[in-house]
Amino acid sequence: MSNNIKLNKDVFNKNSYTKVIDTKFKELGVKTVEEQIQEQPSVQEFFNMYNELFFQINELGPTNSHEFLVKTSGEYINFSAENDIILLLQAEIATLREQLLEAQKQSADFVSSIPELPDIPEPEIPESEPIEIPNPVVETITQPQPAAPPKTISNKQRVIDDFKKYPKSTKNKRAARLNLSKSFIKKIKKENNL
Repeated sequence: MSNNIKLNKDVFNKNSYTKVIDTKFKELGVKTVEEQIQEQPSVQEFFNMYNELFFQINELGPTNSHEFLVKTSGEYINFSAENDIILLLQAEIATLREQLLEAQKQSADFVSSIPELPDIPEPEIPESEPIEIPNPVVETITQPQPAAPPKTISNKQRVIDDFKKYPKSTKNKRAARLNLSKSFIKKIKKENNL
């Protein structure tokens, strides 16, 4: 049984070959630079993705973490200089608090060292008739009212507020941020079921 097979061969010359056959690589998945740029997310799309993935991102780590984002963004905007200023101001506040406490102790010691005075009767002032001055000139002197002292917030309330503002913060970061001991923060956390 012999069968004959006919083969047909199409031949193109050099000029017509490029017109008939596509010689560009499309099947290898190589994208042009323009296509790659168009696929990049916009700033708005980036922040939308960031908000969706916020709680899935690790808090700490050398890469792919909130810590990494804070460090790299902080370096970009020179945040460490502002952070250093904050740390210096917190240290100054701590020093001033210690000085205030020492002054209050000295004041309490001074008051307790004063002997009690005997009862001295108040002098009697005789009543007199008011003196009338014709065409009195009344001057009103207005003095600026002293500003109300700022409200002081207890350390306990500061810890509670910090737990509300930063619920996922570590105890080391919280202690550093509030300038309080870890044991005090732990005690407040336990008392208030935070």
